[in-house]
Amino acid sequence: MDKKTVSLVIIALILFGVSMLANLGPRQRSKIKPYLNREAPIAISIVGALVILAGVSVVRKQHTLRQQRQAINQAVADGVTWLLLRPKEARPVEVDKVSLWKRLAYAQPTNEHFSFEAYGNSDKQGLAVHASQTKARAVLREFFQEWPDMQRRPVGENPPTLMPEGWNVYWVEVGPSSTDRPITSSSRDPLLGVLSEIADVPAPTRTLVQVITRSDTTTRRQLGTKSAAIRTADVKDAGVRYQRTKEAKILEERGARLFLQVVIRVSAFSPYPERARGAAIALANTICNQFGPDNPVIVLAQADPRNSLNLAARSIKCKSIRSWADDEIVFLAHLPGGDALRFAPLLATGSAKSLPAKPDLRIPKKAWVARYELQP
Repeated sequence: MDKKTVSLVIIALILFGVSMLANLGPRQRSKIKPYLNREAPIAISIVGALVILAGVSVVRKQHTLRQQRQAINQAVADGVTWLLLRPKEARPVEVDKVSLWKRLAYAQPTNEHFSFEAYGNSDKQGLAVHASQTKARAVLREFFQEWPDMQRRPVGENPPTLMPEGWNVYWVEVGPSSTDRPITSSSRDPLLGVLSEIADVPAPTRTLVQVITRSDTTTRRQLGTKSAAIRTADVKDAGVRYQRTKEAKILEERGARLFLQVVIRVSAFSPYPERARGAAIALANTICNQFGPDNPVIVLAQADPRNSLNLAARSIKCKSIRSWADDEIVFLAHLPGGDALRFAPLLATGSAKSLPAKPDLRIPKKAWVARYELQP
């Protein structure tokens, strides 16, 4: 029996005892009054000790969880950032066939988050992934499995989250309106629209889109519970019953996917506060416009430059956390093909890989002289 169950049992016994005393008549109360006077201080002491123990247990648990969150946040903040590069001639990506996030949903350690990032301005654009030192290798392995032609490069001394001294930052967080309905795309590849908007930001202002994710262990169960409640509800009207059955089916189909908790944070850095604000809001609106109206993506939070955020820590906070299915988050977090250069001409790309020489052009290992023969 766990501590929570024991606490509930004790509280139930106390309430039961109080209710019994309240229902006693005057004669019965007079009979047990001597016992109450003698035993009451002991009972009060016992109850007080139990309450204190329960309080200490709750405080200790909260303190442990807080320490764990701080340790995770620090590990992510001190983690590594890798630039992700695909060659210029890479084929366009069919977003609906990408299975990256299904595998990453399985590979996620509980409560540890990492971020996929798109950044840049009119001078250059790029894609990156940031994770803790221990998590980065597993994440990169899944990216390589999805795109074998991908190349990686250390971010160097200028990470996407770097804000020069004296600059201003403005950030906006966006997410879907509902957890229950699917998040649908209104364009073939939403990431291309995001990269196009980033490429239109005039330098030196710089923008950053962080898709920060961690494992989700509750959404599938919640969707299943809601679906069961809808199906078991007593509805006599046939039209209403049909509509409720349709809603339950939507919940069940979505609940069959794997989920991740996501914060989508859009930021802009600039020497001028009004440009930082304008660039961040414009880019956030572009992201919102990439999704359909059935479950619209909306602005959830935003911050004035005077309340700057340590973006390098990639913090994930409760207010803007939303659940995305593995086939939904891929809309914004994947590697594009060479077609992305039409939208972001200066997107960082990988070098072309050299191919081995054809067999008839190779020189034998033991050959010392190459002989030429002239035909008459």
